[in-house]
Amino acid sequence: MVVFSTVAFLLVVAALLFLLPPLVQRQSSKSAVERKELNIMLYRDQLAELEADLKSEIITRDQFDQAHADLERSLLQDVADDGGNKKSGITVSGNLPAIVVGIAVPLVAISLYAHLGKGKDGFDPENFRPGMTTEGHEGTLEQQVRKLQDHLQQNPDDMEGWVMLARSYYFMKQYQAASDAFARTVAMTGENNPGLLADYADALAMANGRNMAGKPYDLVKKALTMDPNHQKSLWLAATATYQVQDYKTTLEYWLTLRQQFPEGSDNYLQMTRNIAEVKQFLGMSIDDEVAIVQKAEAGAASAEADGVAGAAAKVSGVVSLDPSMQDKISPSDTLFVFARAASGPRMPLAIIRTSVSDLPLTFTLDDSLAMNPQMKISKFKDVIVGARISKTGNAMPQSGDLSGQTDVVPLGSEGLQITIDGVVP
Repeated sequence: MVVFSTVAFLLVVAALLFLLPPLVQRQSSKSAVERKELNIMLYRDQLAELEADLKSEIITRDQFDQAHADLERSLLQDVADDGGNKKSGITVSGNLPAIVVGIAVPLVAISLYAHLGKGKDGFDPENFRPGMTTEGHEGTLEQQVRKLQDHLQQNPDDMEGWVMLARSYYFMKQYQAASDAFARTVAMTGENNPGLLADYADALAMANGRNMAGKPYDLVKKALTMDPNHQKSLWLAATATYQVQDYKTTLEYWLTLRQQFPEGSDNYLQMTRNIAEVKQFLGMSIDDEVAIVQKAEAGAASAEADGVAGAAAKVSGVVSLDPSMQDKISPSDTLFVFARAASGPRMPLAIIRTSVSDLPLTFTLDDSLAMNPQMKISKFKDVIVGARISKTGNAMPQSGDLSGQTDVVPLGSEGLQITIDGVVP
């Protein structure tokens, strides 16, 4: 079984990550705070592995973007829960990493990415930019886990704590311990949560040498009786039947899973390649699958040509601080530099996050810094470029932040001078 790790909407990434401190502050329970810190630490560790995969070209930018978004949704879900109670060969083994990007679900992103390690070994079926650290969160991951273990000894009925502990063990590749913890959470929920059943099956299979036979397969089949379209369960079930060469059943799972993805998307195409493989094993025609893949490859070539034309779509310049504002900042404050459409959505089209210690900062904003693949800077003729200093690191402007921006400038402008000289009311 190869279930591989995952994750854009980088604006959402920034917003969710930097909104976490206020959410944490709303909790009066020390144990809840510790679980949030552990969530964030796991998130950042996993994000670092994704970025390493992207840099080494193990995964594509599209795969990174989707997996990154999935990871953010998982992080938000976990925090909310704390507060409420390469090349297209037609083979499964060669394409599992790309497939699992799209079968991620918010509640399992952290656990799946650790499924087989990192890089080509695995990819999880759900911060900002590279370089995020766990600064601001005390202790190592192991220390946070020990705190959670101590908490659960005193509060054995804390189901959310057990779920977090199980995911932590999984991330640390302690699969038997993860399996035991997931078993406890499943018992506490009465086996009525498809996501937890799939997580339990996943950990149990890993503890058994990645073998889905027996109880792991039984668990995902039960999950599918509750939710026939549960993506992780479909993936694990297909893996189980593929392992025993039950290709007819595997094909049924692949076909159902493909329906979960937009036609023409990367995950849809990767699943199409898997469908083609099992059809070959079954002696069936793969003409339809070949046609789908060829059409997508032709479209990708056209998109690449368009990308060359859009490579010059950028704005650049220097951000500096007005001397009168010097006494209002500290080197550890966060600096955001962004571009947004002159007219239209106020969501940044491209954004950089760094620290005040980098001022004066020479910057370039282009499509590589897009928050949303559908809202790239190259799609707009005129933009406004701004900079903001935040003491809290919050991605959303807050009263007391320092800011400055340009007037409307055409895309392609160079040598822009942005002076931070105002205070957000």
